[in-house]
Amino acid sequence: MEILEVMTAPDINGQPSLPRRPGPKGLLPSTWVERTLKVSYVDECGRGVESSGTLLDLYPFGPVLNLSGEKTALAWECLRAVTLIND
Repeated sequence: MEILEVMTAPDINGQPSLPRRPGPKGLLPSTWVERTLKVSYVDECGRGVESSGTLLDLYPFGPVLNLSGEKTALAWECLRAVTLIND
């Protein structure tokens, strides 16, 4: 038997006992905003790129970073790795 979705045990009304969290779930911690990150991603030509920059903001489509002095928006599906650099 293959488990397709994990759920909490239902209550007596058949509803999950824990309420679902409203709103989008971010993939990066909000405590990383204004911190320096090392980012690996796929560019518009399909090549792998590594860079470092400051995380400016998080949006549902992906993070916005200051890479090489320019504001850069990356889509979540382009990101391969994001690492916090200890300053």
